[in-house]
Amino acid sequence: MKRFILSAVLTGFLTAGIFWAAAPALFAQDSSQPNPFAPPQEGGPKAVLIQFHRGGGNVRPDNTLETFLWAWGRGGIPEADCRLTKDGVAIAFHDNNLKRLGRGISDEMKKKPINELTWDEIKNIDVGSYLSPEYSTQRISTIDAVFACMMNRPERLLYVDEKGASPELIAQLAEKYGVQEQIIFASTNYDLIVRWKKIAPKSKAIHWMGSWGAAKEDSEKMLQERLDKLEKVGFAGIDILQIHVKTDFTKEDPFIPGSDFMRRAGEQVKKHGIIFQSLSWTNGDNPETYRRLIELGVQSFATDWPEQCLEGCGLK
Repeated sequence: MKRFILSAVLTGFLTAGIFWAAAPALFAQDSSQPNPFAPPQEGGPKAVLIQFHRGGGNVRPDNTLETFLWAWGRGGIPEADCRLTKDGVAIAFHDNNLKRLGRGISDEMKKKPINELTWDEIKNIDVGSYLSPEYSTQRISTIDAVFACMMNRPERLLYVDEKGASPELIAQLAEKYGVQEQIIFASTNYDLIVRWKKIAPKSKAIHWMGSWGAAKEDSEKMLQERLDKLEKVGFAGIDILQIHVKTDFTKEDPFIPGSDFMRRAGEQVKKHGIIFQSLSWTNGDNPETYRRLIELGVQSFATDWPEQCLEGCGLK
């Protein structure tokens, strides 16, 4: 039942106009009952749009088609990292090589960059059993195959994080399968987001920012400088803004960047109608992380721990 509720909440927010429109008749309900699709300020859920990092976080193999299907079945929005093979095939794969994920191949092949290997060379490699033997049949998926599974399924949304495949190619494939409106293009490069929105205006975009281990003051300074630059252009083209945090509950303020900064950043982006999202690199397996971030104004999450995130958001 909870899986259905999360899926309904996500789709309901789309219907409400925070994203793009869906058929409102799907969500007709008794007006005497509380509205589960109401935005937060009207008493609805406090956090929505749960991104399953790399497709399934730490609980399913990275970027495989089976993982994307699992994530959609849980009501989440999987993230696909988009790379190109040597012969120009767009694939869902995060790493630059096969060292971490590939099994049953030579050490030499593990070290080769993905863009130096052809699709025929990699299409039958086991990329699932690194996590567990039960996933040994899982293989690298093409972006074509992922988009084909989204056709005529408007509830299947997908974050696409560019990792070498051009925005033009991703947009072309999305248009080929009629799923452009279901794509949330992800990049830390603002110029790429602007470029993407020009060629795929029916889609959405998320701009993500990380402080990459910097001390609290340094991370806040760097992030605020980036936010101020975006403020000058009105955050144009951005629909979701994600800030990475580190969480440590042994500290008085558990977050880097700090709680006050996160609250201010959320206010800054939300005044432009942008959804404020966060990903915690540490303590993501603790539901309290998400509860505390919601208190700071975070509306959406990317996570490596889907079940704990759902629990922290009150959706499990």
